[in-house]
Amino acid sequence: MRTLIVIPAYNEELTIGSVVALAKKFGDVLVVDDGSMDRTSEIAREAGAIVIRHERNMGKGYALRTAFEYALSREYDVIVTLDADGQHNPDEIPLLMEPIVKGETDLVIGSRYLNGSKKKIPVYRRFGLWVLNKSTKVAAGVDVDSQSGFRAMNRKVLEKLDLNSTDYSIETDMIVKAREEEIRITEVPISVRYDVPRRHKKNPLSHGLGVLASIVGLIGYRRPLLLFGLLSLISFIVAGILGYLALEPYYRGGRVYLTQAIGAGSFVIIGIQLFVAGLTLNVLAKMGRE
Repeated sequence: MRTLIVIPAYNEELTIGSVVALAKKFGDVLVVDDGSMDRTSEIAREAGAIVIRHERNMGKGYALRTAFEYALSREYDVIVTLDADGQHNPDEIPLLMEPIVKGETDLVIGSRYLNGSKKKIPVYRRFGLWVLNKSTKVAAGVDVDSQSGFRAMNRKVLEKLDLNSTDYSIETDMIVKAREEEIRITEVPISVRYDVPRRHKKNPLSHGLGVLASIVGLIGYRRPLLLFGLLSLISFIVAGILGYLALEPYYRGGRVYLTQAIGAGSFVIIGIQLFVAGLTLNVLAKMGRE
């Protein structure tokens, strides 16, 4: 089976050469240089990779979409993606490919949670991943290592999925749409290193919040009743608290606090509007899918 190993890269001159050299044992290697300002493209090419370069930084999702278009145009059968910073071990590529070669699945995700590798993840990052994984579970209905960039997929996945994310949310976007298209998803255990150069290309907090915002957007688009229903419930809870604060003094022989009472009424109205909006959007979403 023709295999393409895809490595999106941005300013990874310190590690890209070794990653390409190790990966090329298992197939053709494509490096998508997403607007690097260092020697990433040059080193990747010298190491034996095919290189496509973006003139400016477009985001990981855009880089992967460029690679997937290339894979489809060259009729590759299996596509493997891994990070350029050395976190993933290219020698584990056959482990991800095996279920696809056997025809057992369509999309394989390398998971840090199946063999204890999560213990190596810094605590703050572990918490962030937990939030993102649970949010992805809400959006897609599947509990996987949703932010793992070490994946393998067959050609069917690329043909059926219309991916439009441009940033790191493409990992979740792929899972959500794969579930909708009834694409088979499997996890296999992988090892991960966190002692790599430039492991923080972005501020971890802003990066995590950005991905979370994109996932919430996916939930709102795919499952609007769930999202708006939750927001409606929060509004009713706030209304209840304000209502209690407004009326509790009255039952003790005092007077009603007008400000809190008005606030309670306002949140009740907001809660009703959110719930109605969720119902309406849910009907429209079902009509669109049909």
